Amino acid sequence: MAMELRPCRLPLTGTLRPPSDKSITHRAILFSALAMGSTRIVRPLVAQDTLSSRRVVESLGVKVDAGRDEWVLSSPGPDHWLMPSQAIDCGNSGTTIRLAMGLFSLSREPRTLTGDASLSKRPMERVAQPLREMGIRVETTRGYPPVTVHHDGAIRGITYDMPLASAQVKSALILAALKGLEPSEIREPYPTRDHTERMLRQMGIEISQTQRGIRVEPVTQWQQVRPAEFQVPGDPSSAAFWAALAGLLPGSHLVLREVSVSARRTGFFRHLQQMGVHVDIADFPGEGQIGNIAVGYRQLRATTVDAAQVPDMVDEVPLVALMASQAAGETIITGAKELRVKETDRIRATVENLRTLGVDIEERPDGMIVRGPTPIRGGRVKTFGDHRMAMMLAVAAAVAQEPVILDDPDSVGISYPAFFERYRFWQQGQTFRD
Repeated sequence: MAMELRPCRLPLTGTLRPPSDKSITHRAILFSALAMGSTRIVRPLVAQDTLSSRRVVESLGVKVDAGRDEWVLSSPGPDHWLMPSQAIDCGNSGTTIRLAMGLFSLSREPRTLTGDASLSKRPMERVAQPLREMGIRVETTRGYPPVTVHHDGAIRGITYDMPLASAQVKSALILAALKGLEPSEIREPYPTRDHTERMLRQMGIEISQTQRGIRVEPVTQWQQVRPAEFQVPGDPSSAAFWAALAGLLPGSHLVLREVSVSARRTGFFRHLQQMGVHVDIADFPGEGQIGNIAVGYRQLRATTVDAAQVPDMVDEVPLVALMASQAAGETIITGAKELRVKETDRIRATVENLRTLGVDIEERPDGMIVRGPTPIRGGRVKTFGDHRMAMMLAVAAAVAQEPVILDDPDSVGISYPAFFERYRFWQQGQTFRD
């Protein structure tokens, strides 16, 4: 059902803990299947996407004891995974299906992964092709899901130069490389999120940095992989929407609490600083790249975004385009072609929606050009079933001149089920006190 969002110029104040990190929750769930015994996840994100990853490990025989703030996942270990019985539905989650392709590469039994209509349009050959080079059998459906994966012999080590920077592809290859006959080296054109490497090291797996990428040592016996406890911080991608609002609304001063402040996750906040927004990132000593991010309003200026910056803020590029519409000058975004194969074509969706709202924006093959500042009109916009598009448009509605009609607000359930509850709380003039 469509939702009408009315303009609201109230400042954002107080402290807010965003929902727990989706990327880390996905990985904690999926990696639990590698270690015989019980893995603890403290403050996991409970949302549609992460429940898809839970279905994957449950299909392997992992038992999940889900408390309110902690999950305990007990795995029999890869040598005792259950035989496959049916295709596993990954819902809308690209992270789930791509990382599960790597996980399922460790199995000799064919296992099939499928997804919803949106996921079924997302390319899988970028994972399938290097897996095949490792001797793993991968069958896609003309390059898309459903995907069937298994190995029926030796898995070879690989030296692979990734043509595109993608943490999902890198993570899938790392998982498959765990049973290689020799070490594998994976090289990236630009650094991407390193959650997989850090979390697997915590489980006793040997992954080291090389001059151009990472080296993965094979696991000779699964007993050497140990269960771990993963503390899940707040998600900077979910925090970004509140940071954008604070940067757009005079009088705002918001502290985003207990957020992942890894350099590979805070690109959007560094870019806000370049746009003139007050941003202060303070990490907690010894807390594993967790900290607070304070954001306050300042007048915006135009910037540029290039291919080297995109991996650190790939989910936030539509927000950059929105904020650029309120900045003085021309903002040029390049090197963002990866956005065309997200939950929707986020370049096209961003341009179409912001143009509907009166923004001077131009689509380019790998990005956008935005000229500002321009007033944001009201109007009817489309999420295309994309949770991040829905939340970006809610931010736009707050600074629009007239109401904005959002066609599918329910899509936020993929990553931030409580988003509109918190949004209405702020619009009622309340101070966040998380």
